[in-house]
Amino acid sequence: MSGGMVLRKTCYNFPFSGTKLRIFSEPSKFLRTNFFRLTKIAEKMDINSILAHADEVYNKKYIEEVPMEGISPRIIKYVRQTAGILRVPTNYVFGEVTTLTGSAIGRKITIMDGAKKNRGNLYSAIVGGASDGKSPSINYAMKPLNRWENERYEKYSRQRHAAKQADEELPPYSDQLIVSNETIENLYRVINNVKTCTDGLLMHQDELLNFFGGNSKKYSDGNIISDFLTLFDSFSPLRVGRVTLEERINVPEPFLSILGGIQKKRVDELFLGQDHNGFFSRWQFWLGNPESALTVSHDEKIDQHWEELIERAVSPAFNLTVLRFENEKMLNEIDDGYRSIRDQLVDLGEDNLAETIMKQSYIIRRLAGIFHCMNALADGYNPNGIIKEETVEYAGKVVEHLFTNSCIIDRVMAQKRLLKITGKQAIIALDNCYGIKSQQMLSAALGGSPSQQYISRILKTLQKE
Repeated sequence: MSGGMVLRKTCYNFPFSGTKLRIFSEPSKFLRTNFFRLTKIAEKMDINSILAHADEVYNKKYIEEVPMEGISPRIIKYVRQTAGILRVPTNYVFGEVTTLTGSAIGRKITIMDGAKKNRGNLYSAIVGGASDGKSPSINYAMKPLNRWENERYEKYSRQRHAAKQADEELPPYSDQLIVSNETIENLYRVINNVKTCTDGLLMHQDELLNFFGGNSKKYSDGNIISDFLTLFDSFSPLRVGRVTLEERINVPEPFLSILGGIQKKRVDELFLGQDHNGFFSRWQFWLGNPESALTVSHDEKIDQHWEELIERAVSPAFNLTVLRFENEKMLNEIDDGYRSIRDQLVDLGEDNLAETIMKQSYIIRRLAGIFHCMNALADGYNPNGIIKEETVEYAGKVVEHLFTNSCIIDRVMAQKRLLKITGKQAIIALDNCYGIKSQQMLSAALGGSPSQQYISRILKTLQKE
């Protein structure tokens, strides 16, 4: 096949053997143009072109920019100015703004259509290379939420001090907004403490592996990952009983958003041992587009718009709101389109991505709710209860972008599984499996590399062992 694609033969069974594969030079543009037409009239989406695109670009540094035409011009200006100040991709800032808005709104909104209920919590990974601005962009976007967290903690500290002075029971910190660098046990305690708070709880990790790497190894039974599947749902009760917890945790409707960075070359470690349990499918990957040009002039009014949006989101004046869709039939048609894509992916042996596309039914609703609220709050008013059809359509464009990113990450992880063995491992394998001990024959079997002198040293070491 053309295009320099790396296809895993064990997973692929393309039905176009002998036929030239059509690769779109701008696949996301193709999807944006045709996706809703395809789903509305129940036609099949060309999933092969998406997979081919992922095979073509998975090892490249940049992807194209996420579409932004459906959000407030004030937030677009903030995204572009922040990316220019920090010289980071706009995709990073957009992903951070989207995740933080959903988290700040928290339980104040319930997104409903029919029997389906959602909230605006996302699991977002900012994915890039080493030292390419992941942490600085996250920390910059989090400034308004950090300020509110500091104010709330100072108020709690005064209450705690007064309770100590009066020898009264210490109150729990019940309106915490951010949790960082905690043990899993303390995360459970925080989730339990804030179960009556209408704001959302954000777990922020500069490096996602600092949490998931250590804690998932600590509990190899998989209970922790299972709990994160429950937390993503936001309407399933979280029940946790551990020896290390003082009391059993029971939270009827937990809320947790996750925002953190991870290097693209290490993303497979985030899902180590978590094949086909739904953990991968719940993540949104925000991959970098080319870095923005340096912004020389810093307009503080643009930053202020973002500050004010977060302030309105966490304000008690934001009333609890049930959001419904102007056109529920449209969502049902989109769901049918996702099911069609899932069936194609299953036929292609792409089980991981088949799970992922079905989770887009949740994500499109959540993004539509987030963008609906974001646009209202950016313009200075509380959102009404009806999500317009054009907002759903825009959310679908972002979903297409994110699903393509999931395909790319899937290819990155697949490539990591194809580990190259060292010369020493190759020599040992040939010796053990085939009994080849001749230095000349071993060197020839390995294509003339490594040298006979190196092979001689390895064989002597093996004899000693």
